[in-house]
Amino acid sequence: MLQTTWGWEPALYLFLGGMGAGCFIMAAVLFLIDKKKHRLVTCVSMWAAFACLAAGLMLLLAELITPLRGMMMWQSFSHFTSWMTYGAWGAFAALAVWAVSALLATRPVGNWLAAHWGWFKDHGMGLRTVLAWIGLALGAFVAVYTGMLLMTAGGVPLWDSPLLPCLFTVSAFDTGVALVEVIAVVLSKKDPLAHRAAMLMERIVVVLVVLEVAVLAVFLWAMLSADPATAAGAAATYSAELLTTGGLSGVFWGMVVVCGLAVPLVMAILGLILNKRETRPIMAIGAIGALIGGCELRFLILAAGVHASILSTTVAGLLL
Repeated sequence: MLQTTWGWEPALYLFLGGMGAGCFIMAAVLFLIDKKKHRLVTCVSMWAAFACLAAGLMLLLAELITPLRGMMMWQSFSHFTSWMTYGAWGAFAALAVWAVSALLATRPVGNWLAAHWGWFKDHGMGLRTVLAWIGLALGAFVAVYTGMLLMTAGGVPLWDSPLLPCLFTVSAFDTGVALVEVIAVVLSKKDPLAHRAAMLMERIVVVLVVLEVAVLAVFLWAMLSADPATAAGAAATYSAELLTTGGLSGVFWGMVVVCGLAVPLVMAILGLILNKRETRPIMAIGAIGALIGGCELRFLILAAGVHASILSTTVAGLLL
């Protein structure tokens, strides 16, 4: 018995939105560390973050009964006590800031503005720094929101936990860094400094994977430890068992734990030990594994999100 109300579009949005947020955050960090190095990696990563979030939002809009009406945000998202409203406006603001940041990071655009606009020539770097900080904050909000969207759905104990936004946020950072790492590996021949950026990200990957393993373990333990005598507790336990020992366990352990966590961790450690340009394939394998695992995690969490009332009704029917 799996959750079928939410389809593949929301799951893919949760992945793309979170990955885009993590991607921009990593790109902003690279820019803020050194505003001249890693220019190409930063630019491409910012555009990738914008594209991921834009594609994710289009998928989410497709789930609405009237998608075109949903695009008129001042009419559709005006109830400012709802996380849906907060998320919609936050994502819109992130798209705007990320687009401007990516444009200014694009060398032909930046050079043209510097040549034709005196103020930008003198203050352009300062403007980009401010946008990077704002975009970073918006990226953190979007990453958290991907978990809050499910947590506030109601009636699904697996989702109704503050640990879920924590898990999705860490995973968003992890997959975002993985995407930037793939970009750095691809651009390493054009940008000789891209390898240094990749080494920095390998260190970050080790920390993020360890943190994600810890949060995931606590999250599953909390679900499995729920009181089975209550409808909510029984649903939480059932959902967690689906992931760990039930029908979804093979995909969970293989795609999420091994491919999405173990492989990136091992590849990152191996890349740091070797610390040579020849390790590009190793870093790419780890990053691709993180992307696959992060995407699969969203699909599995959605699929295993059994509604408490449905489960209690089913159990009652079997007993009568």
